[in-house]
Amino acid sequence: MGRRMRGAAATAGLWLLALGSLLALWGRLLPPRTALPASRPPEDRTPRRPAVGGGGPDSAPRFPQPPFPARDPRGASLKTFRTLLTLAAGADGPPRRPPGERRRRVPDGRPRPGELAVVHGGVFWSRGLEEQVPRGFSEAQAAAWLQAARGARVVALERGGCGRSSNRLARFADGTRACVRYGINPEQIQGEALSYYLACLLGLQRHVPPLALSRVEARGAQWAQVQEELRAAHWTEGSVVSLTSWLPNLTDVVVPAPWRSEDGHLRPLRAAGGELANRSQEELVDLVQWTDLILFDYLTANFDRLVSNLFSLQWDPRVMQRATSNLHRGPGGALVFLDNEAGLVHGYRVAGMWDKYNEPLLQSVCVFRERTARRVLELHRGQDAAARLLRLYQHHEPRFPELAELAHPHAQLLQRRLDFLAKHILHCKAKYGRRPGT
Repeated sequence: MGRRMRGAAATAGLWLLALGSLLALWGRLLPPRTALPASRPPEDRTPRRPAVGGGGPDSAPRFPQPPFPARDPRGASLKTFRTLLTLAAGADGPPRRPPGERRRRVPDGRPRPGELAVVHGGVFWSRGLEEQVPRGFSEAQAAAWLQAARGARVVALERGGCGRSSNRLARFADGTRACVRYGINPEQIQGEALSYYLACLLGLQRHVPPLALSRVEARGAQWAQVQEELRAAHWTEGSVVSLTSWLPNLTDVVVPAPWRSEDGHLRPLRAAGGELANRSQEELVDLVQWTDLILFDYLTANFDRLVSNLFSLQWDPRVMQRATSNLHRGPGGALVFLDNEAGLVHGYRVAGMWDKYNEPLLQSVCVFRERTARRVLELHRGQDAAARLLRLYQHHEPRFPELAELAHPHAQLLQRRLDFLAKHILHCKAKYGRRPGT
């Protein structure tokens, strides 16, 4: 009996020893307790984006939760703490891409993340970028120059420095200078004057030198001291010429290299597709001004600037690497649109010949200065562009009656070109514009 009791006790002891060993081994295999959320999603699923809004203690946070970190085998939730600190520090900026993660492809029609500071609304240059554009001619400077030029006495006429050989550089009695442009026919002077006032109507006068008209009269007070020079210039008595502010230290301008393709043609200019990525501030500021130029030249049907370069590509593949005709840069960095005599009148007469270059050039641009686009859309809605241009011209130019006003067919063509441009801007906005929340 005693022997049986001792055997049973030994057997029970062995079982207890084995059970204790198993419990100890199991305890070592279990991880320590950590303060992780109770509802952890499976590792192969991305946590759902919390809904925006709501309230109370159970409302979702206003920013996406980061992926759940792996548990720390040492028992501390150190990785969770560091992740939350990182998220809090960068909550107001874009999330950083983890090392080794490939850049996501951005669908066509949406600006890339790096371009969001360059444009707003998908199709308009950012306000910050526009503020970097050099000011050019202020309204006050233009008004003061025009008032002085109309009453100034010309004391010298010199050849050179003002384009065509028939033009002259005039020096006034106070020492200031002006370019005097003499047209082969009156429509060239008329076109230049109308182009200047159209620039004013569009808010682009900062790029166009102020312009005044003058009648060449040998006995007139303005020209009395340059009789010999007038005879040498072979100007017709009574001709109307234009006086524009003479600008020293102008430099040539070449089409920006990032905009040119290898064959010399121009790449599309838009916020989507990466055309504006990795551009310097200087390049972007230039492009803001170039887009204004393209809109202006399309409206005036000016073929004597960038369009003439495009035409020359058929026999000169490097023409885009050379200076652009009638485009210069002022000392302050602003682009200056010179010699606009091919615009509106003469340009409209031959528009059918040059629009095969002008229209594709316009349609390749889908980013605009917002102020310019707003003026275009306003003139499109009002359907009164020619009437408004005429009123502005008549109000500011005393010699307005001495040149014919815009002919009715040309007035209609101006409105049609504004309508075409407005529809193009709206098309770009519909295709590339960013809506709130997208």
